[in-house]
Amino acid sequence: MGTPEFAVPTLELLSKTKYKPILCITQPDRPKGRKKRLLPPAIKIKALELNIPLIQPENINSRESIAEIQKTNPDIIVTVAYGGYLKREIRRLPEFGCINLHPSLLPKYRGSAPVNYALFNNEKFTGNTIFKIFAEMDAGPIIYQRKIRIKENECFSELTDRLSKMGAEDVLKVLEKIENNDYELIKQDDSKATFSRKIEKQDLLLDWSLSSEKIRNRVRGLAERPGVVASFRSKRIKIIETEIMQNESISKPGTVIDIIKNAGIVVATVDSDLLLKKVQPEGKKIMNAYAFYIGALIRTGEKFTNGF
Repeated sequence: MGTPEFAVPTLELLSKTKYKPILCITQPDRPKGRKKRLLPPAIKIKALELNIPLIQPENINSRESIAEIQKTNPDIIVTVAYGGYLKREIRRLPEFGCINLHPSLLPKYRGSAPVNYALFNNEKFTGNTIFKIFAEMDAGPIIYQRKIRIKENECFSELTDRLSKMGAEDVLKVLEKIENNDYELIKQDDSKATFSRKIEKQDLLLDWSLSSEKIRNRVRGLAERPGVVASFRSKRIKIIETEIMQNESISKPGTVIDIIKNAGIVVATVDSDLLLKKVQPEGKKIMNAYAFYIGALIRTGEKFTNGF
């Protein structure tokens, strides 16, 4: 069971092993983009490519869905970013239960946006956890955990990609452990649990009243997609990459202070100046901020404002 791109490496790797899934379950096609075109989940595309039987129930816990799963008589159910709650009847169907790959060091950052929040909070480490699914969200006993260091300038897209590829290897390792009965279940310490709520539209809006470090962490935690949204000349612009400058800001937050050739645009914040290195103007591709300066003929004293 999986839905977004994050789940694809696991499906792809398992399909090459003796653990090739006999059924793939994903969310229904959803309307996306401004034109609201109906688009398939990334897992659907990959499952069809691999000739793995696929279903897309609107309600995974419906009688029809449960009947489809029962037909396969599964030994185990693996979930990776599926996006649906599994009730007890499904959790008890497979002999070995249901396991889930979660990209955080549980019990830290339970919930739907663990990678974003690790970067928002400038964590130095994160990792993958594979646990047995119980009733409470992301609170089941841990089977396996792998810790990694977050790179200095790693952004959400880069870190997610790295964790997804590692996660595929981790799931394979756990399936081998379960098959050989070479594992133990470690209870999570609920007193240390923290949560990462779903990213909402308002979370994407840049707030220039924040410190340079908080702005940088917010940018890293949402880049390259969906991206933090600011405003410039009454148009939306996404800030994709930044760097904190050594000097203290003396101008109003959001004010263009300087242009550094081939590097980007220097903007004031409440404490230190911030170098905008990559941006994405409305309707355009991601570009070097210096190229944006040349094309837009930006002048010092102009202002970036909060997103809208």
